[in-house]
Amino acid sequence: MKHKVTTPERRNQPDATGQGELLASGLGVLWLVWSDLGLTHLALPGRPRPFAPGEGPPTGPVPARFGEPLLRYFAGENVDPARIPVDLSGTRFQVRVWQALRCIPRGAVRTYAGVAADVGSPRAMRAVGAANARNPIAIVVPCHRVVETGHRLGGYTGGLDRKRLLLRLEGVHVESDRVLPGQLDLL
Repeated sequence: MKHKVTTPERRNQPDATGQGELLASGLGVLWLVWSDLGLTHLALPGRPRPFAPGEGPPTGPVPARFGEPLLRYFAGENVDPARIPVDLSGTRFQVRVWQALRCIPRGAVRTYAGVAADVGSPRAMRAVGAANARNPIAIVVPCHRVVETGHRLGGYTGGLDRKRLLLRLEGVHVESDRVLPGQLDLL
């Protein structure tokens, strides 16, 4: 997997080559932006798009290498969207967090503290949460797989209902604001 780290002045300026929408069964219309290397953004329904209408790269059909795995995922097939190529742009810490999130297997969850330890900053749980909140590629960089200690769902910029939907789609049993223990390993 190829990842790039951009300087702070380039952080919000991906080298996008295209953008378009994809209808995700059960979730609604997703807005995807991509470069030659991979996805640069995936905006959930109701979330801001990276470019204003009429701005940015040309709008067109989503390339099959991004769209097909996502459609299969939302159809309930055993597909892990974290395997879709990405083109990450952010601070070094954010990119380390996002890369760590892509290592959490489908159907598993990890705590904020666990991700902080994974990136070599064991006391940086809040910074991990902040990186999750700034994740530009929802679902493919699976920040929905991160929960609080004690199996509580924690937060999700797409809303807790969407977090529950995504976790359930992956076979994780969720009741109210908790992942039910015993049916999976908390990594």
